[in-house]
Amino acid sequence: MVGVVFALLCAVFIGFSQISLRKSYKELSPSVAFLFDSIFGLLLWVPLAIFMGVSSGASFGQAFIFAVISAILSEAIVFYALSRGELAVTATIITTYPVYTVIFSRILNKELLSAGIVVFVVLAILGSIVASLPDKINKSEFKLNKAALWPFVAAICIGLSDTLSKGYINRSGDFSFLLMLGFVQIPVALAYLRIEKESFLNSIKGVIKRFKDYRFALIGGLFNIIGTGFLWLSFSYAPASIASPITGSNGVFTVLLSRFLLKEKISRIKYLGIFLAIVGVIGIAVLRED
Repeated sequence: MVGVVFALLCAVFIGFSQISLRKSYKELSPSVAFLFDSIFGLLLWVPLAIFMGVSSGASFGQAFIFAVISAILSEAIVFYALSRGELAVTATIITTYPVYTVIFSRILNKELLSAGIVVFVVLAILGSIVASLPDKINKSEFKLNKAALWPFVAAICIGLSDTLSKGYINRSGDFSFLLMLGFVQIPVALAYLRIEKESFLNSIKGVIKRFKDYRFALIGGLFNIIGTGFLWLSFSYAPASIASPITGSNGVFTVLLSRFLLKEKISRIKYLGIFLAIVGVIGIAVLRED
C-alpha cells in the first residue's frame, strides 16, 4: 500500500508541475529546463537518498551506470521529444509509457500480475491516455515524420529505463540509485546544453534576469523533481508494473487541477478517462492490499 501512496503522490506533483508550466509567461528551452531540473534533483534527491538509507556495501559503479541510463532515457530524451511537434499530441503519446513499463517488467524483471490487477492496470492506463487527449486534434499533427516518431521513442525509453532502474533497486535494496541519479543528471544536463549550443552561464543569467517570466516554469520543474522523487520511492515498495500505471495517471490530476485552478472546461470524453483511471487506481490499491 505504501508503494501505491507514493505513486499517487508522484502523479499529483507531476499534475501540479503541468499546471505551473501552463501558467508560465514564457517556456524554458528544453536543454535549459533540464539543467534546472537537474539542479533541483541534486538539491532534493541526494539528501532524500541519504535519509532513506544507502548501504555501505552498495555497488556505486552499477548505480552510476543505471543512473546515466535513466538520466538520458527518461529525462533528456523526454525533454527533447516534448520540444518536437505539437505539445498536446506529444504529451498524450508519452503518457503511454506505462504500457512499455509493464511489458519490459514482465520480460526483464519477471514481474507477474494477477488477472484482476491486470484488468485494473489496463483501466488506469487507458483512462490516463483518454484524459490526456487534446480537445481538438488535427489529422496533420499525426503525419508520419521524424518529429512525430520522437514521442513514441520517448515513451518506449521511459518504460525501458524505469524497468532497468527498478531491477537495480530490487537488487541493491537501498537508495544508492537515487543518490547517484542526483549527481549524474548534472553532467548529462551540461552535455545536453553543449549539444544544443547553449551556454551554461548565459542560461543561468538569462533565467535570473527574467525570473518573473520564468518563475512558473521553474516551479513546474521543482514539482516535477518532487514527483519523480516519489516515483523512485514507489519503486522501492511496489512492482514497476503496478507503480507505473498509477504514476502515469498524472494526466488525470492535470485535467482536474486545470478545472479548479485554471477554470478550464472538461469535455465528456475527459470525464470518462478520469473515471476509468480512478477505478483502475482504486482497483490496484484494493487488490494490492489483499
